[in-house]
Amino acid sequence: MLKAILWLCALLALALLLSQLEMLAAEGTVKPKKLNPYTGDPEVIKQGRTIYLQLGCSGCHGVGGGGGMGVALLDDEWKFGSDDETLFKLIKGEIPQQTMPSVFGQALQDDGVWKILAYVRSLYRGDPGKINW
Repeated sequence: MLKAILWLCALLALALLLSQLEMLAAEGTVKPKKLNPYTGDPEVIKQGRTIYLQLGCSGCHGVGGGGGMGVALLDDEWKFGSDDETLFKLIKGEIPQQTMPSVFGQALQDDGVWKILAYVRSLYRGDPGKINW
């Protein structure tokens, strides 16, 4: 009887330990914030493309986002990250050691940045499992 109680206590302690480890692991995993209100909106994607072309983004990233002087926007290789918050800051010129001219972000209102990002998201041809927006 005593052996059975000890085994039961040991199993309960193990279950408690495993649940606490699971909670700690979940707390360490930070999911990116999905901030762009326009992602997937066909009308806004057209507006974002217009802004993208007007500002000359295509001069570095290509008309269809395939790259050139600047990196491609179609794939899943993102130096600073691909979540909404990171790309917003990148365009606004708020990320140290970036190579994109900050003049674009300074000229754009926040709404314009989100529209460009909606367009960029529509170009994505990378691994669907890596989408975090």
